[in-house]
Amino acid sequence: MDVFACAGCGTEVTAPVSRVALPVHVHHGGWEELHPPLMEPATYAVDPQPTGPPWRLWKEVGADAAVRQGVFAPVYSVSFGARNRIVIAPGDSRSMTLIPDKCEGYCQGVDGRAGPNLACEGCGRAVATRMDDCGMWQTVWLEPDAVARRSSGLSAGPSPDWDDLE
Repeated sequence: MDVFACAGCGTEVTAPVSRVALPVHVHHGGWEELHPPLMEPATYAVDPQPTGPPWRLWKEVGADAAVRQGVFAPVYSVSFGARNRIVIAPGDSRSMTLIPDKCEGYCQGVDGRAGPNLACEGCGRAVATRMDDCGMWQTVWLEPDAVARRSSGLSAGPSPDWDDLE
């Protein structure tokens, strides 16, 4: 299993997590519905495509620029955000605090439109984006340049059942 730590100060910002495949429905949700966490506890996945802000309108960037971003059909906007962002369940985040000026949302939560909204408690560096607004899966997206992956020293295995914890 791995943990992710702040690249600035080394503070661990996740619980131990194991890499799994990126869910195919990661960028699809139901509008005006509250969704559960995208990721199972103690797991993470990496999105090789650009995700998050900045967003640019399709009509401004055109088809050729969109293809370079991995978008092959017209959409309203195209992400020019970081590639290889790491997604975890919100419950696996540790030692991070919300950045109040970056907590914009449309409806019932935060949507990440302003960029990273979670800072490392150790040094204040922006390291992740919490997203949980209506129509979105509940996620925490770690910024690939702001965190470092390291071994937790634990072997991957199933999460303990409630009976195992008694």
